[in-house]
Amino acid sequence: MSLQAIIAVFLGGGIGSLCRFLVSLGVLRLSPSAFPWGTLTANVLSCVIMAGGLYYFADKLPEGSWQRLFIVVGLCGGFSTFSTFSLENFLLIKQGNFGFLILNILLSILLCLMVFWAMERAEGVGS
Repeated sequence: MSLQAIIAVFLGGGIGSLCRFLVSLGVLRLSPSAFPWGTLTANVLSCVIMAGGLYYFADKLPEGSWQRLFIVVGLCGGFSTFSTFSLENFLLIKQGNFGFLILNILLSILLCLMVFWAMERAEGVGS
């Protein structure tokens, strides 16, 4: 792996983490709730960026290019929040808030899968 690739992942990860933090703060200000809306929003937005990047750059950038690594591995890796998602689900279990637990798991998985499905369908329409 080249130094350029390592730097791309490092910088993308830092930017993605900052974006996750800012999105979570912004959503929390809009909707102070026991439901983890900030994490859900960050996860879905990260999937939008990742799916869009993968489909848009599929023919434009080679698999290991630093640009692709920056977006897919760095930015989306820092922006997506599965570890936070897991912790928040664990806390919902501890609080006995099983309705929000199920809602969070279902919405996170289904919405993110739908993003990839929609991007694939849109890509098929354009070709």
